[in-house]
Amino acid sequence: MKASPRQQRLLLDLQDLDTTIARLRRKRSTLPERAGLDGLSGEIAATREGYMAAQRELDTHTAEIERIETDVKMVRQRRARDEELIAVSTSSKEAQALQSELETLARRLGELEERELAVMEEQETAQAAFSEAERALNGVDARRAELQAAIDAAESTIDRELASNAEERAGLAAELQRDVLGLYEELRARIGIGAARLRGNVSEASNMALAPAELSNIRSAAPDELVFCPGTGAILVRGDDE
Repeated sequence: MKASPRQQRLLLDLQDLDTTIARLRRKRSTLPERAGLDGLSGEIAATREGYMAAQRELDTHTAEIERIETDVKMVRQRRARDEELIAVSTSSKEAQALQSELETLARRLGELEERELAVMEEQETAQAAFSEAERALNGVDARRAELQAAIDAAESTIDRELASNAEERAGLAAELQRDVLGLYEELRARIGIGAARLRGNVSEASNMALAPAELSNIRSAAPDELVFCPGTGAILVRGDDE
């Protein structure tokens, strides 16, 4: 296949751009912050689970206190009613029954108030555990947000570089012969590199020195004849001194 020396040099520029684009894509996918965020996922899940468990524990104690307070209110209302009844009662039997009930209500009220104090202590402990779990969750969420912000900023910078390189590549590709560009793309897709320089006797495609016979064949080819790296098959572009 024929291609002018200028066309061949354009292939090197195209390969440089493709190498840069591939490097930027690898950099985008392997940002250290992304690994940090992935590593944080387990801690986030565990911290969130701890937060939810602490919240359930606190809610349980709060609900029990509310139930006890409702029972205390009912007992006090019943006691007030019985005291009113005993004050106006004219029957000793009825008064005795009311007095017995008042004693029972007093014991019940004492039990409820004692239980309420115990649950309030448990609630205080649960509240402290919940506050600590909330602090831990806020901390890990803040770290996640910080990592995500760093990823977003890095991706934005890389995306701008990718767009600029892609635009430059499109302009460069438009200057190449269609058959030469097609061959380059086919080689790059198959072996990972489409074109490379020949520096002295070293192919930059394989980073190896060519054998004397191979070098002789390449040097004897016409300047507009495409030559290839014997080791990789990539297009070799000779310098002006070749």
